[in-house]
Amino acid sequence: MGSGAVRTRIVDGFDDPAFGPRQWNELLAEGESDTVALKWETQRAWWETLGHGKLMLIAAERNGELLAIAPLFADEGMIFNICPDGVLDFIGNVSDPDVLDALMETARACTPSFFGFRFYFVSDTSRTGRWLQEAAARLRLVPYDEGSTPCPALGIAAEPEAAVAAANKKKLVQYERFFRKTGSLEVEHLQDGGAILPHLEAFFEQHQARRALTPHPSIFLDPRQRQFYARFTCSASHTGWLRFTRILWNGRPIAFHYGNCYRGKYEFGTPTFAIDLAKYSPGQVLLRHLLLAAIEEGAKIFDFGYGADPYKYRFATQVNHLRNWSLFDPGCVAKEDIPA
Repeated sequence: MGSGAVRTRIVDGFDDPAFGPRQWNELLAEGESDTVALKWETQRAWWETLGHGKLMLIAAERNGELLAIAPLFADEGMIFNICPDGVLDFIGNVSDPDVLDALMETARACTPSFFGFRFYFVSDTSRTGRWLQEAAARLRLVPYDEGSTPCPALGIAAEPEAAVAAANKKKLVQYERFFRKTGSLEVEHLQDGGAILPHLEAFFEQHQARRALTPHPSIFLDPRQRQFYARFTCSASHTGWLRFTRILWNGRPIAFHYGNCYRGKYEFGTPTFAIDLAKYSPGQVLLRHLLLAAIEEGAKIFDFGYGADPYKYRFATQVNHLRNWSLFDPGCVAKEDIPA
């Protein structure tokens, strides 16, 4: 399909010979949101382990130049963005209405019984939300703001003294002092995938045990989630993004964290701790050392991830929001069923 001078094509999967991870990631740097969640390595690992429905990687080109990619999939008439955790967006620059319209028209034309689009985790700092609303008017779709999720963060570069004070909060230091007084405490930070892989199984098991006593079971009960983490660890092994921490007390791992750091943003990903030691707060000791690690390596922001957990606000100095947008085909639903 084409829209004016813009032409689109369905890419033959993540291993399409026309371009590879280097071109994908270079294009990503030209868009609104350049995050680890949108990297070729992450998107491919998520699709190959957790994906379902029909994959639609749609490339927009003008005069032979690749402008943008829409990483989408369709399922039962709805089109979704490929959605690992984190900030999501298009790959490349979609500020030109012709480019965005062409990508969306192609996706719609390739989806039998088309019902609508759903774009998860679009940052409020990105202009993409506004562009989607404008595209909805041009394409005769009904836009709906499904609400946002807060993402508290600690601005290390903007408020370095506050960051140091956060890591040295009295309670955190006290929790750590207990473990040091009662044995040997070792903190290990790993960034190479080959060094991380041998510890993933213990990380999964500890997370399952911790969550077993809560209303929210561990994601790692799903073998596909375990496969995703392992696959991504291999794919991103030598990128420098990976941040894996384990804390050992008397040789026993009492806390783990799996996250990443990219472009100065240290992301608090998936933490866990030994549930039998909960009253001694090993999770707080873990958080303290993640903050210290972020400060030491010169990160600009410590991102606590999405969710309004109260503890995050005790450390945060700023709050971003990730918003979910839906664009419905008005001909597929009764008027009264379309969200106001």
